[in-house]
Amino acid sequence: MKNVLRIMMLPVCLAILAGLAACKPGDDGGNNTQTAVPTAAELVTAAPTSAPTEQATEVPTDAPTEAPKPPVEAGMMVYYEDFSGYGDIDDTYRAAKALGWEILSVAVDHAKNDWTAQLAIKDGALHVTNYSEEKGTGGTDGYTRIFDEMTMKRVKEFGSYTLQYDVTYLSASNYKRYINFITEYDAEGYNSYHFRIGGYGNNQTWYQGTWYTLDANDGNDLYAAKKKNDDNGTTVAYKLLGIEEPMDENTHNNFANVTVTIRVVRVDGLATIYMKTADMSEFLKVSAPSEASEDRGIEKSLYGLGVCFKVGGGINGIVDNVAIWTGTGEMPADKTVTYVP
Repeated sequence: MKNVLRIMMLPVCLAILAGLAACKPGDDGGNNTQTAVPTAAELVTAAPTSAPTEQATEVPTDAPTEAPKPPVEAGMMVYYEDFSGYGDIDDTYRAAKALGWEILSVAVDHAKNDWTAQLAIKDGALHVTNYSEEKGTGGTDGYTRIFDEMTMKRVKEFGSYTLQYDVTYLSASNYKRYINFITEYDAEGYNSYHFRIGGYGNNQTWYQGTWYTLDANDGNDLYAAKKKNDDNGTTVAYKLLGIEEPMDENTHNNFANVTVTIRVVRVDGLATIYMKTADMSEFLKVSAPSEASEDRGIEKSLYGLGVCFKVGGGINGIVDNVAIWTGTGEMPADKTVTYVP
């Protein structure tokens, strides 16, 4: 029986052996074939001879430039503010922010004093309150920067400019108080025309802790920078209002409720001052720089610096129509600011 089974299994074994012989290496017996694994020699031969390079990015040889600035010419408006278009603002810091002005402090900006005045924009004008008539007390000098020396750089190169503004004094602690716009401002000094409520004014420079009075005396009454009339000149009160009395505490309200326009003409660092009241058709010269001011060179050393608004102690008043333009001529009819710093 065992022999019969062996004989019967023999053909089956032979068939299996034939099938195995027919299979190729790597054949899984199905329809998918495996990819032959390359030898080490084949890998070396197939390797690239150099690494691929990135496409170079083109770098521009010239940096982009700003558009050319228009040339500075006479009669170009540098700044103009008539306080319209803001509505009424009765908060000091909101008013300053709306105008783009910067209130200066002793600690941060090295100003002479900290700001004490109240500012308000009402009826299209700037109202200043730094004196309490009820208490009879007033605040200190204060400074608010309109713009710095970088704005005035090209104006300085041009060589001349004019600053003009209207001011109406209301009341003050004494006849020496004033409100004005000062030029050539930095931490060390500035130039200022102090037109005081009593009716006299001085062209002065504050420099490194000292006041320098720069008005010229003139026997022909050309200049009006005195506190009383004498052979060397006269007062602004006499020149503009015909008041002959000298300035003292009894006449400290000569210019209360009188609107005046002040024009400061600066040429190469030296200032000449003109004034007129609202009912005058022509400006009158009230101050010109003396020879001593030219010899000192103080104003020229400061020329071209910033512009500030200043409240000179305990005084109340109204300011309007602040303008700065290049050159020494009349204010341009077109008030559009075309100057580019």
